[in-house]
Amino acid sequence: MRIVCLNCLAEFKFDSARRSWIWVLRQPNGAFATRVADYSRRLDRRCPNGCEIDEEILDHPTTVIGFVGESASSKTHLIVSMIYSVMNDPMLAREWSIVPSRRSTKLLAALENTLMNRQAIGYTQKRGYVGAQMQRQENGIGPVGAPQPPRPPMPPQNQTQTQSHAWSGWQVRTPILIKFTSLATRRTVNLAFVDVAGEDVADAEIAAKVSPHLAVADFIWFVVPSTLNKQYLAMMREHAGPANEESLSNNVEHSQTVGRTKMMIDQIAKLWRTANSYPLELPIEPPRLHVSTIVAKSDLLSLISLPEVGIVAPPPDWADSPYSLNGAGNLYQPGQIAYRSDATRSLVRKLFPAVDSTLSIHFPHNRYFPVSAVGCGKRADNTYPVFKPFAAVDPVIHMLNLIDHLRADR
Repeated sequence: MRIVCLNCLAEFKFDSARRSWIWVLRQPNGAFATRVADYSRRLDRRCPNGCEIDEEILDHPTTVIGFVGESASSKTHLIVSMIYSVMNDPMLAREWSIVPSRRSTKLLAALENTLMNRQAIGYTQKRGYVGAQMQRQENGIGPVGAPQPPRPPMPPQNQTQTQSHAWSGWQVRTPILIKFTSLATRRTVNLAFVDVAGEDVADAEIAAKVSPHLAVADFIWFVVPSTLNKQYLAMMREHAGPANEESLSNNVEHSQTVGRTKMMIDQIAKLWRTANSYPLELPIEPPRLHVSTIVAKSDLLSLISLPEVGIVAPPPDWADSPYSLNGAGNLYQPGQIAYRSDATRSLVRKLFPAVDSTLSIHFPHNRYFPVSAVGCGKRADNTYPVFKPFAAVDPVIHMLNLIDHLRADR
């Protein structure tokens, strides 16, 4: 009987009389099994700097998408909600195969389970330099100064060291990689979702080191909460019912300001121009970079009385209403998505016009998309009454329509 080792794929026969193994010459179809070993080595492929990489990026082009917003914008909830929505949308399933990468599956599953259990995801903290912490540990000092056990002397090291990359020692953000395959054109593209804390971009140098993906991004999404204008926030609190009153009373949850948002946009534009040697006097335009803005927590917009609210925001009873065939509030059609985007722009120019003017200076083709990642406000105990995203798929449809590689005529 031929026996195959399931670890190294070597083939043997066992001689019962001699109680020993006998090598088996590779059979004609055995050559195909050796390719598994090649694939295994491919799973451990690293870039020239020694970084772990997803094997999917070796097979298909990758589009880098940077999401920039402060912790108060619920940006992390938004990314997870968008990915969850597109992977489970019955309309998109007719046109796309959507699969997370092997390395992203575990992280994405943990984040999705948190939202599905109606728990808040921990906010994205500001990243810092870990080199000093590593040096402290090398000197026998722990994180809080606790003594460490003595270590044996290190063996002599080669003086020649490999050159480290520009952001080595910094806590670089790890993207979530999702593979999109069009069922119509059979073409595939990887979308790399990068979560960038707005607090990181207060200093452009820090932003360049903790979020180097932004320098090579194909899409940048600014995430701006609907409660940015504190005068309108006061109106929302005045008209809030029991479902939103607890969430709106959380000052930390709605702490992002117009001034910090304008600075964040300006710094990101400065970072991208510098990294790409882009002239300061020229606006940043497609196809080199696509920029859009998501008005997050759009469910709270139903608490103010403006003409655009009926188009942009979900109905006031969104969190209480049952799911319907299109219960996610997506429009799907590019023309309808563009119509809602124009209405959102009109609303933004009334709520926080200074933000729109800053975006227009740097990114004149900026588009707006209203999204509610969860569909309701967060309670004081960091839980949600329901998990019912609003319009979380439309921004992804907008991006997919702009990626040339997915088109059959390209």
